Order: sequence, then C-alpha cells, then structure tokens
Amino acid sequence: MKYTFTALALAALSLASPVPDTTSAPLTFKITSVASGGSGCPQGSIDINWTDNRILPIVFNKDFTAKVGSKTDVVESRKNCQINLGLEFTPGYSFAIFSADYAGWGDLDNGVTGIVKSTYYFSGEQDQSSTTLELDGPWHGQYYKSDKVALSYWSPCGPGDAMLNVNSEVALTPFSSALNGMLAAGREGARFSSNLNIQWRKC
Repeated sequence: MKYTFTALALAALSLASPVPDTTSAPLTFKITSVASGGSGCPQGSIDINWTDNRILPIVFNKDFTAKVGSKTDVVESRKNCQINLGLEFTPGYSFAIFSADYAGWGDLDNGVTGIVKSTYYFSGEQDQSSTTLELDGPWHGQYYKSDKVALSYWSPCGPGDAMLNVNSEVALTPFSSALNGMLAAGREGARFSSNLNIQWRKC
C-alpha cells in the first residue's frame, strides 16, 4: 500500500497553521442538507449522520464500485462521488477535518492497481486538501486506510454554518486487459465507508 498527501494552492502552505490542541466544541450541530452526484453516488444513495461532535461518517452503497476486466466496460473502471454538506452549529465556532478513516473491499488480480482518493474543501474557499491510497494486486479482502491530514483548512469563522465538499474517487488500472479487479464493492454486507474526524475551535 502506498499513501500520499497533496495540498493544493501551494502558495498558502507556509501560512497554514497546525491543528490546535483544543477540546472545545459547539453546543449544537446538525446537517441541514446533503447533495450528492456522480457515477458512484446518485442523489439519495449515501448515508451521512453525526455520531458525535467529532466524527462525521459517510457510508456509500454498491454504486460506488470500480471494476475492470475483459467483459467490463471502461466507464466502470472509475467511480466518482461529489458530496456537498450543509452544516449548522453554534455561532462563534470553526471546524476542520484533521484525519479520515476509510474501510472497503478489494479483489485485484496481480498487475491491477487500485486508487482511493478524497478531496476536501469549503464552498467559497480556494484551499483544498487531498489524500490518496494505492492498492497493488494481488489483493483479496478488506482494506483500511487512516489518514493524518498534515495541513488543515478551517471553515469560515463566525456565522455558524458552512458548506463542506467531499469529492471521493475509486479507480482501477489497467482498464483494457484480461486482468480482473473490483474495488469498494458491497460484499457480504460490507460497504465502502469513511469517517471524517473533526477538530473544533472557538473563533
């Protein structure tokens, strides 16, 4: 497995501050809207809900499954999901994603490579952060990925709401050969899932 981290808007890197050591959290927080689209998550196909004030779980269904093989159409080799979350919380707070945990299923022949990538950003902000997991076949079974995001970008401070965007992707290569591969598929009740770990701070 290979892990990589990239941060866009490189000019801002020197100005980014580390995640502060704080335990403060807003008194209230809720999801006000969920919009999703893409080949991997038709509207209404994902499950998102707060488990507590620091964990935001996202569960995908079987649509978020990439496949390659001799009888598989090339469009199945990559699945994308763009999620837009409207969040509301006590005014005077800001939050950032400081880590993310992933779990899924892979079944890759020798010579097949799988990519799991996620990009996070707030609407109206230019800063983005991305994490990538690479799986090299042969691989048969569940996989787990835990990312410690090296740089955190905070939601706008003050108003008590934010629009968080999560762009997720699963992809397999090569897509025009006799090699077979499947990534992030529902199997024996298991589905691809992601826990976004939240850090709060007072403005």
